Amino acid sequence: MAVCHDYFGPVIEILDNLDVLAQPFLDLRTLTLAGVHYGSNAADSIDRERIEQVTLSPIVHTQKSGDGITPEYYDAGGQRITLDEVVGSVIDAGGMLHIAGNISYKIAGGTVVGFALYGAERGPLAYFSSLRSHEEFLTEFGTPDSVERNEAYGELLGLHNYYWGSKKQAYWDSWDERLSSVNLGDYDGNHGPRQTP
Repeated sequence: MAVCHDYFGPVIEILDNLDVLAQPFLDLRTLTLAGVHYGSNAADSIDRERIEQVTLSPIVHTQKSGDGITPEYYDAGGQRITLDEVVGSVIDAGGMLHIAGNISYKIAGGTVVGFALYGAERGPLAYFSSLRSHEEFLTEFGTPDSVERNEAYGELLGLHNYYWGSKKQAYWDSWDERLSSVNLGDYDGNHGPRQTP
């Protein structure tokens, strides 16, 4: 197991220890994802050369992206914006930075405040491909603090499983019967019951 130490205790690289995702209680300050430490300064810790796509940038009005094409970003006036400008806007203000391997980092105020892993067939979550039912998932991950159903037209699409002790959401895809995403940190619903206005 690849572990080093810092002020908060042993630091665990998630990609080297994917079982850590199943733990019901995690200290996020002790985690790294693809070498990026949770809570670190995004400008110092994320290699811009590794960034393949950006979402939720404050300066992007529209974007073109998809499988096999290089993403393009445009401002509110329709002018094309470079990837470097878009990345800079996320690091300064907030948004999501995506790297190869189905990995994303959520940034707020220049700090890495969230990790996301996705893609059940490719990428890190293929590690959990032996789980073939929500019941098997619960045996591995434990009972969540909250479960929200994702439905469309009366059909169950999946289940959002929230583990507040880890600030974690694990999404179970009910159609394909597999774990399709896990996020940790400052994402909606990860801190406790949702507040109604």
